[in-house]
Amino acid sequence: MRRYFSILAGFLILALAMVIALMLSGKVAQWGGDVMPGWAIASLAGLIGMLAGWAILPAWWRGVLLAAPLMIWGGLQLHPGWFLAAAVVLILLQYNAVRHRVPLYRSGRAVIGALARRIEAGDVIRFADIGCGDGHVLAALARRFPERRFTGFETAPLLYLIARWRCRHLENCRIHFRDFWNTSWRDFDAVYAFLSPEPMLRVWRKLQRELPTSGKLYSLSFEVPGMEPDALFGAGQFDLLCYGKLNRELTAAEKSAD
Repeated sequence: MRRYFSILAGFLILALAMVIALMLSGKVAQWGGDVMPGWAIASLAGLIGMLAGWAILPAWWRGVLLAAPLMIWGGLQLHPGWFLAAAVVLILLQYNAVRHRVPLYRSGRAVIGALARRIEAGDVIRFADIGCGDGHVLAALARRFPERRFTGFETAPLLYLIARWRCRHLENCRIHFRDFWNTSWRDFDAVYAFLSPEPMLRVWRKLQRELPTSGKLYSLSFEVPGMEPDALFGAGQFDLLCYGKLNRELTAAEKSAD
């Protein structure tokens, strides 16, 4: 829920910043008689938005607020072919949002630190990131724990290539261009997910079927519907939720519902 409030607040700040920039440009025209060029108004709006959201929104919003007005202004000047190119790049980056309704989210350093503490405390040897994005989480953990094994799964083409490049020198880290739904989790001690609310029940059912008895699922921010986490850990602005296997077999109804 916190993420949705963040998105709403970000768009409100962006709209307010653009209004303020337009009002200031009007005042400048009244005082000096010169009309500010469009790029200057857009740059001013970006600066206002970034400063307004600095202490309120997550750090990744700063670049968005700074660049968005310029992108909107530039979009009005560009040939339609650039929009086609942008759409192609967006598909390459957000392919999973279309196919599985799992958009690209990026975990920060606080999350990496929280996962590192879980790996140490739980003596995790084989760790998987399902939907590893650009691989920065796995790369950081693999460098910190060279004696342990890390595996990532990604099906967005551009993100997969970036993750492979980032982990190319890490012998204990492997990135697969493969759908994690079609891959067994039996070889992993822990699985990390930063997906969306949509697939979490299906993820939990897969955990029940395939993870070892002592295996754990670490989900950042998103809960399994109807299930209380075994533990909850702070990870910066997010919560890292821990789920384990239940002490019973899945019912036939649960198996057939997957």
